[in-house]
Amino acid sequence: MAAFLQFLDSFRSRRDFDSDTPRSDRPRIGLALSSGGAKGLAHIGVIQVLEENGIEIDAVIGTSMGAYVGGLWTAGFRGDELAELAADLAAPRDLWALIDPLLPPRRGFIAGNRIRKRLEDSLGNRTFADTKIPFYAVATELESLERVVFHEGELVSAVVASAAVPGIVTPVVRHGVEYIDGGVCDPLPVNYLKEHGVVDKVIAVNVLPPVGSLRGSRTPDHHLAPWRRFLRLLNTHLNYFAPGNLLDILRSAAMGTQMRLVERSAKNADVLVRAVTTSPRWHDYNNHRHYIEVGRRAAEEALPAILALYASESEEENSVDIETPTPSSREVRSCA
Repeated sequence: MAAFLQFLDSFRSRRDFDSDTPRSDRPRIGLALSSGGAKGLAHIGVIQVLEENGIEIDAVIGTSMGAYVGGLWTAGFRGDELAELAADLAAPRDLWALIDPLLPPRRGFIAGNRIRKRLEDSLGNRTFADTKIPFYAVATELESLERVVFHEGELVSAVVASAAVPGIVTPVVRHGVEYIDGGVCDPLPVNYLKEHGVVDKVIAVNVLPPVGSLRGSRTPDHHLAPWRRFLRLLNTHLNYFAPGNLLDILRSAAMGTQMRLVERSAKNADVLVRAVTTSPRWHDYNNHRHYIEVGRRAAEEALPAILALYASESEEENSVDIETPTPSSREVRSCA
């Protein structure tokens, strides 16, 4: 332990977030952030630990909530500022202010315009070229259901497209093409950065729990006080987002597919940070502190593996200096 702490102190003294720091002596490291609804707030905790330990990231790719958090971080918002934004979102008044219902809900229950406006308030008219760290956002093309990875143009539309939950948020039109949530196709985008020569190693952060782990996580009615049973009954009849209601079923069904896909992708990560919780709720943004703490604990547990990965040198870099190719701004791959 003493030797590890000495190495950690030495590592911290050598590393900061200055973009001028030489990087030829280490592998290029990418950060992949999974989808996960409110559970994706755990990404903030992971980012805080990376910052506190001076760990440099050379590229970030995110899906859905991972794209939301990753887009803000790469645009310049630090971990503490991300936590403040999460706290603002947790206020019931602010959360409901993001809901712009559609009647009739022909293509979704929420238009998504208020979500876009909230993101514009933070990002303004920033483009991918304005990010401090190269950033990639994963979405799904609605017509073909193929994966699309955005890396050029405006940030806001790409992030909103990545997080457009099908059946809940209407598809997002970007440059004349309709897109839905990237989690439909690639909930934990581990491979893309390596496949296109952007990075050598990938740290993946998964916030989705394993299939089956959510069983029995909801307190049975007979264990509740009578007044709590009444409130639950009232909520069930009035709130479309209530557990077991339409929007909750749609979201849970989508997450069920993603939970299976994410396990397959996780096997390809060089370091996997499992910031998971067995809470059955996907939109309980009021529990932001809990999710952020879950992310912090998971990142701290993975810190030795992350530091070892960061300090290692790839054989390719030792033997030859290869120019990094620039991937296309719109890469499509089948979901199969």
